Amino acid sequence: MIDFYKKNKVLCFAFTFLVIVLIIVLLIPTKKNDNPIPSKNEIIFALFGESNLTINVGDKYIDPGFYAINEDKINETDKVKVSGQVNTSKPGIYVITYIYDSKVLKRTIEVLETTVVDNSSLILNGSDEITIDLGTPYVEPGFEARDINGDSLNDKVVVTGTVNTFEEGTYKLIYSVINSEGKEYTKTRTIKVVNNNLTINLEVTNTDLTNKDVSVSVYVKGNEFAYLTYPNQTVTRNIVSTYTISENGTYTFKVFNQNGKEFTKTITISNIDKTAPTGSCSAILNLSSTEIKVNAYDDHGIYKYDYLDNQTIINSNNNTSFIYNKKTSKNIYVKVYDLAGNTKLLTCSVTDKSYYPAILPNQSENVIYKGETDTLKVYVTKESSYYITRVWVKDPYNQLNKFDSPEYGSKLYRPSELLSKANSKYNLTDKLLIGFNASGFYLKDTFDASSVNKYAKYDKTSVGTLVITNGKVIRNVYNKAYKTWFIMGVDKNNKMRIFEDSKASTTAEINKKKAWSEEVINSGIRNTYTFAAPIIMDGKKTNITTSMPDTSNNTTKNLQIFCQVNDNNFILVTAVDTKRNTIINRLLQLNCQTATNLDGGGSIALLYKNKNSNTIKKIVGDGRSLPEVGYFSE
Repeated sequence: MIDFYKKNKVLCFAFTFLVIVLIIVLLIPTKKNDNPIPSKNEIIFALFGESNLTINVGDKYIDPGFYAINEDKINETDKVKVSGQVNTSKPGIYVITYIYDSKVLKRTIEVLETTVVDNSSLILNGSDEITIDLGTPYVEPGFEARDINGDSLNDKVVVTGTVNTFEEGTYKLIYSVINSEGKEYTKTRTIKVVNNNLTINLEVTNTDLTNKDVSVSVYVKGNEFAYLTYPNQTVTRNIVSTYTISENGTYTFKVFNQNGKEFTKTITISNIDKTAPTGSCSAILNLSSTEIKVNAYDDHGIYKYDYLDNQTIINSNNNTSFIYNKKTSKNIYVKVYDLAGNTKLLTCSVTDKSYYPAILPNQSENVIYKGETDTLKVYVTKESSYYITRVWVKDPYNQLNKFDSPEYGSKLYRPSELLSKANSKYNLTDKLLIGFNASGFYLKDTFDASSVNKYAKYDKTSVGTLVITNGKVIRNVYNKAYKTWFIMGVDKNNKMRIFEDSKASTTAEINKKKAWSEEVINSGIRNTYTFAAPIIMDGKKTNITTSMPDTSNNTTKNLQIFCQVNDNNFILVTAVDTKRNTIINRLLQLNCQTATNLDGGGSIALLYKNKNSNTIKKIVGDGRSLPEVGYFSE
C-alpha cells in the first residue's frame, strides 16, 4: 500500500484538485428563472486519495482530505466528523473514521518499521599530502562530516595540529568527529613546507637619458625554477636573459617555480626620450649681417643649436640667438638637439632687410622713362649716343628672366616679338618690365645638335654652348663650340657670376667642358646669358679680348652691356655708334663691379613696359632675329 500511495501521489492530488473545481462550479450562483422548479439530488460524501495508505516510521502523516455535499448542492464538508489517530513513531495499523448524515467512511493507515542505515563519514577535501613553498600562507582545503542519517557534522569536527609556513618541515593536522551514536572518526593530513622561493634581479644597461631602446638584464635565482614571463607576456625558460624596453613605463617580470608559485619584480623606466624638440625660429637679413633667433622646447631640455645657411653650419652653440656677421641666403635653418640626442630641423621665417637702396639718377640727367613698384624700379636716361638704364630689383634671382624663341618652333624672333609672347605666357600683363636682347646669335650647323638635352627642337639657341632657361637645361653641348665664349647668370645669393666656356675637340678638352657645364648647373643658376667677354671684374676694367665680335675698346659697333653694382642694383647700357671704352669708363664712374658685353655686332634692343599697361615700348634698337631675350619684371 505504501508503494502504491507513493507512486500515485501525483494522481491523487490531481483528482482532488478536479473535485474542488467541480464543487466551486456547482456553488456559483446562476440566474434564477421567474418560475423555478425545485429539484432534488443525492448526498455526495467521499474521500480524497486512497482509503488504504502505508507510511514508514518517522514519516509525517497528512490526511489526503474529504468532502460532503447535501441534496441542495450545498458544501457541508465542515459538518463531517473525523475520529481516529495515526502514531507515526510506532509500527501498526491505524483507522480514521469520517461520519456525515449517518454515512460512515474509513481510511486505513499502516505504519511500517524501517531499517536504520549508518551514513556517518569524515572526508578530507583536496589531497591528504600537500607541499607548499616557504612563506606561502597555508589555505585549508576543508572537510565533510556526516551523521548516520546524512546530516552535516562539520561544526562538530575538531582539528588539532599547526602549520608554520615560515619554517621548513613536515606538519600534520588531525581531524576528528563523533557521530550521534558516539562513534569517532579521524583523518590525518600531511603538509610539507619546502624552500622553493625564487628571486629576480634586474639590471638596466643604460640609465642615462637616451633616444634609444633600453636593455634590461634579467637573472633568476633559486630552486625549482619553471619559467619566466616578460612584461609583454612572452615566456622564457632561461635563468639569464635580456629584455628590451622601447618606451618609459612600469614593467613587471613574473617567475614561476615547479609548484606554480609566482614571484614578481617591477622596474620603472623613465630615461627614454624619443620625441624631437619643437619650436620655431626667425631670421632678419641685414646688408652685412643676419640675426637669428630660436624658440625651442623639449621635456628633458635642449642641448645645443646648429645655425645653418642653406646646408652649411655657420655656428653651433647653446644660445637661443646668434648674429652672423655676414649676409646669408634666404634659406636659414636651426637644427635643435635635445639632451637625449633627438633633433629637429626648424625652417626660419625670414625678414629681409638686406636690400640696397635704389640708385637714382642725378637731377641733371635726362630721365625719359621711369617706373617704380615695391619690387622693381626702372630709370632710363639718355646720354649722347647711348642709354643708361638703372634697375633696382628686390629679388634678382627670381625677377631676372629669359624667354626663348624655340618655344614657338623653328622660327626666330626679334626681341620685341619674343617679349610680346612672354607678356601673355608668363602673366606679365599690367606689370612693370624692362627688356634687352639676352644672347648673341646662333649659327645653324656649326655645332653638333645631337647632344641637345630634353628638347630636340631647341637647336636654335646661343652658339654651341650651355643654355639654362627657367631652371631647365635646354642645351648642354660638350663636344663642339664655335668660338671661345662666356656665359653669365645670377645665383641664389643674387650675385652675378661669370663662367668661361671653350671649344672642345680632344678628349681632355671635352672632359674639361663637361666638368665646367656641371659646375654651372650645380651652382643653381636659373638662367644663363651668352656673351662675348667680361669687360669689368671686381670694379676694374679687364684686358680680356675675344675674336668675335670685335671687342676693341675703340669699336663703335652697337653694344648691349649688363652691369651689377650691388645685389639689388643693375645697369643696362644700350649704345649706338659709341666707343666701347667710353662706356666702360662711364660704368666705372657709376661704381659698376661686374659687367659683360652681351652683344657687340648690331642686335641691340632696349624695351620698356609701364605698370598697368600691356604695350611694350621699343626705346632703341630692334635687334636681329635671335634665340633669347632677357627681362626684369616686378
